[in-house]
Amino acid sequence: MQDNMDWSKKYYSEEAQAKTEERKKLWSAENQEFWSKEWSDLFGDVEAALGENPANAKAQALAARWKKLVEGFTGGDQQITAGLSKMYQDRPNWPANMQQRMQPFSNKKVWEFIQEAFAAGKTAN
Repeated sequence: MQDNMDWSKKYYSEEAQAKTEERKKLWSAENQEFWSKEWSDLFGDVEAALGENPANAKAQALAARWKKLVEGFTGGDQQITAGLSKMYQDRPNWPANMQQRMQPFSNKKVWEFIQEAFAAGKTAN
């Protein structure tokens, strides 16, 4: 969140942009280090689970961790979450430096698996 993210504003409503600016006040280098490690660990765990049934308990636990990490950024705010979702759906159009930075998280199979796990969790409820 500390990097220049002006390019990402187009994905968020004005209200969500304002809320995101407020959330930036909660951010620190230590937070960034913590969340980066959490995402890296989770992404690796999801990669290791590829091939599992997205509806099984292991996949659902990974989906719950994923949701919790997203909420760490969004604060659970639906407008911020919607903007974040739009932004990630448009990854091919991100600036080159951001695409490079996110390269470790570019395995499409991981993204597909976690979406399948979310969908399976919704149908199970």
